[in-house]
Amino acid sequence: MLGTRAIHNNTMFVKLLLSMTAIAVITVVLISAVTYTISANNSVGNSIEYNESILAQQQELIQKELTAIRNATNGMILTQSYLYRTIGGKLSVGSLIDLTGFVEEQKKISPYIDSVYLYYDPLQLVLTSRPEVKTSPISTFADRSWLETWAQNTGSRTVWITGRPNGFDAERPAASLLQKMPLIGQVSGAIVINLKLDLLFGDYLSHYHSKKGTTVVLGPSGDLLYTDAADGAAVLGQLNADRLTSGSGSYIDKSDRIVTYTTSEWTGWRFVDITERSALLQGMNHIKFIVLFVAAAYLSAAFAISFFLSRRLYRPLQSVITYIVGSEEGGRNGATSGTQRGEDEAGFIRRSFEQMAHNRETLLREKRKVEDLLAENRTAIKEKYLTDLIQGSVPGGNAEAGDQAAELLKLSVDFTRFAALTLELEEPYPLRSPDGPFQFHLFHYGLIEELGAGIDGEVFAKDGKRTVILLSVPAEADDGFPLEQAKRLKQLLLDRYGMSVTIAVSRIHSGEGSVHSAYEDTLEALNLKIYIGKGEILPYSILSSWKAEEETYYYPYALETKLLQALLQTDKHECFAVIRQITQAVIDQKLSKANIQQLFFQLSGEVVKTLVQTGGDMAAVFGGKPSYTDALARAETVQDMEECLLDMCGRITAYHKEKRSKMTDVTLQLATDYMDANFNKNISVDTVAEHVQRSSSYLSRIFKEATGMTVNDYLIQLRIKRAMELLQQPSVTMEEICRQIGYANVSYFNKVFKARTGLTPGQYRQQQAAEQLLSKPNNPEQEHL
Repeated sequence: MLGTRAIHNNTMFVKLLLSMTAIAVITVVLISAVTYTISANNSVGNSIEYNESILAQQQELIQKELTAIRNATNGMILTQSYLYRTIGGKLSVGSLIDLTGFVEEQKKISPYIDSVYLYYDPLQLVLTSRPEVKTSPISTFADRSWLETWAQNTGSRTVWITGRPNGFDAERPAASLLQKMPLIGQVSGAIVINLKLDLLFGDYLSHYHSKKGTTVVLGPSGDLLYTDAADGAAVLGQLNADRLTSGSGSYIDKSDRIVTYTTSEWTGWRFVDITERSALLQGMNHIKFIVLFVAAAYLSAAFAISFFLSRRLYRPLQSVITYIVGSEEGGRNGATSGTQRGEDEAGFIRRSFEQMAHNRETLLREKRKVEDLLAENRTAIKEKYLTDLIQGSVPGGNAEAGDQAAELLKLSVDFTRFAALTLELEEPYPLRSPDGPFQFHLFHYGLIEELGAGIDGEVFAKDGKRTVILLSVPAEADDGFPLEQAKRLKQLLLDRYGMSVTIAVSRIHSGEGSVHSAYEDTLEALNLKIYIGKGEILPYSILSSWKAEEETYYYPYALETKLLQALLQTDKHECFAVIRQITQAVIDQKLSKANIQQLFFQLSGEVVKTLVQTGGDMAAVFGGKPSYTDALARAETVQDMEECLLDMCGRITAYHKEKRSKMTDVTLQLATDYMDANFNKNISVDTVAEHVQRSSSYLSRIFKEATGMTVNDYLIQLRIKRAMELLQQPSVTMEEICRQIGYANVSYFNKVFKARTGLTPGQYRQQQAAEQLLSKPNNPEQEHL
């Protein structure tokens, strides 16, 4: 029996050894194959990543150069608007000289500028930096293939043109930057910057010497702009243009070529690198030998270790068998030797079971800790889970996992049929104190708890301003159920807290995976707040009625002109009326938010520019640090932007009125002082107006408004007053009085004096003499006394 057991034991040992050796061989083969495959894939992947990083870096460097040129173009628009002057519908000589020199200088701002064209459409004139042509009518200008692009409605005022016919070199297509005017000012035209693409790409693409592929640059329409290959047409024919999508990416074509590309969102140019995959794998032959050598060494070591482990693993098994056999024989024979012989192995087995029991208790304790932790932080975990749902961070395809999460977090929303409501609390918030942010945070979460108690669904805070409600919609309820709930919530917040809130309502959705789509519905609806205003309910269903049929850029140039004219005339009512017309036009046009913001920012800039051009002091109007730009940036609705513009115009008109009032006071004082000192001379309204350096009509108008009389009336009043003083002196003749008060004709003086006093000068003198006699004492003695 013992011999048979030994044979069986040896057979088990051999089987164990062969099994472990087979496992080692299979493992080595798989590891070798996987190692080589991973190395090859890593080599290809690293090459793609390296090429993508190089292309992105080169594109960024080239884009910086193009950005500098575009920024310089914007500066050129501003500068030319100050140099542009016309006389009789033609460019003035001085302006022509200045603009010609200016165009010559602009060519020098970058080594990659070939030439500069400055085109004025009203004059049909082109100014160039080319030595052979300085100025030319557009009808006879050789290089005008860009004119068609300028005439098109491109949506953007900056257009990159590639592959256009070159009027000065028919064999080399031109690449240009076209900047439409006006950006500032009123003159329609364009600035065309012709680029040296060969030099630009050569400087930034040719220095990449460690590459193994070919670099190609394609235009937006797939035209070849640059390649470092000898045969550019052949390289272009190898590319599959349909696979060169927007953005960045890579693919391996049917010819086992690795194509890496990146697209400039700004110019639409595609930077492409084409590398043969075989060229990358040529350097991996040494890896094959290394893998084979390591595999052989690993097999040898694995066989030795397998032999050693097999013996070590077999010994405990033999001890267990011996222990069991000894225990059975000891129990039958009543001997204790088997028990003693197997006592150590039995102790090992008992300790193993005891350790397993201990580990089980440890796992149970850890499980209870996890459950307690979940119970204490269920609200925070629930809010994080719901936030991930609306952001699309949680995959929605596994319904079972979603049900488990809903059960674990005790979600009260039924995702079978639900809608999303996004609430935006509008300023001013109801809590104002030194620790306002903390108090509002507490108030916000208290409000969420209160709303959650009366809603069949989940309420949680998306951020400090937005609160999201996932509302369960009963199966029997119609599509208007979410809207009715939104109206109830709005009225509740208004009645209880006096709080204004904007609520966006999504469509009815189904399934946990559509939570992100429902939230996106509310965000799209919230975009309408810029038109409709704050504190309203915005259902997703109204989006179609507010979407413009075609998104085109709009700017109210005519209304801008009326607004600036009203500002110059200090007509506040007209300014306000024009601004409201602009607001109504914005709403009627259904412009995009970006268009609206740009429109109001440009209008504010023109208003400030008008203030500066009229000699206004911005600090006096807007304070030390103008805040209107911040107010426009914070504005969320068209009404807010309108209020900001109304405030700016109101400040400017008030400033001009005050300035004119002060100017009027100084002018009147100078005029009255001059007339008081010179009324006895032959002066008139024109003489006084010339002295105060104002027009006669302006002086007459402000003098009448301030005193209630004309300048002539005031002069006559001064002269009559002086004449009355002189008439009380009997020794002064009428002719002398006329000379002293500035009259040359006695009869005219008599006429004016009687018209003013009702008496002739002689009658007035007699009356004054009689009054003097009556005022003297009749008694000579009394007179003596």
